[in-house]
Amino acid sequence: MKKDMIILQQERDFGDKINATFSIVSKNFKTLFLSLLYFAGPLALIGGIANGIVQSSMLGLASQGTTKPRGTSPSEIFADAFGKNFSYVFSFDYLISIIFLILASVTVSITTYAFIIEYRDRDQEEPITVERVWARMRAIFLPVLSSYGIVLLIIFMIVLIFGGIIGALVNSGSGVLTGFLSVILVLIAFIPILYFGIMYSLSPAIVAYEGISIWEALSRAKFLIKDKWWSTFGLIIIIAIINSFVSMIFAAPVMIVTFMKLLNVGGNISGNLPLIITTVISTVGQVVVSSLTYVAISFQYFNLVEKREGTTLKTLIQSIGQKKLDLNEDGEY
Repeated sequence: MKKDMIILQQERDFGDKINATFSIVSKNFKTLFLSLLYFAGPLALIGGIANGIVQSSMLGLASQGTTKPRGTSPSEIFADAFGKNFSYVFSFDYLISIIFLILASVTVSITTYAFIIEYRDRDQEEPITVERVWARMRAIFLPVLSSYGIVLLIIFMIVLIFGGIIGALVNSGSGVLTGFLSVILVLIAFIPILYFGIMYSLSPAIVAYEGISIWEALSRAKFLIKDKWWSTFGLIIIIAIINSFVSMIFAAPVMIVTFMKLLNVGGNISGNLPLIITTVISTVGQVVVSSLTYVAISFQYFNLVEKREGTTLKTLIQSIGQKKLDLNEDGEY
């Protein structure tokens, strides 16, 4: 084994999982980055262009809202602006943006898991290539995609149940008490959504690494995360914060262009093209950076498997007899 190889399946404390995440990414940055760019990049590009068009349209609406028509009440102006914003949010461009960004995010996770599988199973003397990652992706793409669909369905069902309760409450009466109870129910609904979301965040990785069915993966995720929910939650939160800071580098250009357009700096000569281009850069960058989350989840998965089952130790014990046999065979020559 090479000296710079990172052992995946071993117990790690919180800090070690963070360090291992950045270590494996930094040592294999070129291959991982190119894989993400090739497979998730086109989806993020389409989503980013659609998002840029939506942003530029809404920004244009915001700049037009500074002029108040004579004889128009503030409530009428607000209602008109709200209606226009609502139409932009539910426009075709916005729908395309959401669909392709979701697909890009899922593809990032599948690409990352395929990369980890290749890193784990490859011959140590052979380099990891984009072609090898693609071969791994083809084998796990549909199962992992389906596992994400099941997790989203579970969360959607929770939202639907609480939404129905809140809707019934609102229809049954009105007033301050109804509004207060509705807010309380929304807060209560957040608890199971967060709980199941964190617990089942391991299930796509389990499907990828173990090749088991979706329902088996859900049960196994519950088994692995038992008494380790908070550590998993903390790891995801810390990585999300790190992602946010790194993503700010890609988001900086679009923020600058947005402020320049709001302040009418440069006379708006170039139209909406600068905003669309910078939005695309920001979107693609943020999608690629999100791979850190899935690398961290992978190390949490390997850590929990080792804690629960001690797979590496069992393998070493089982290999002792085989090593002795190999030594005896060598001695015959």
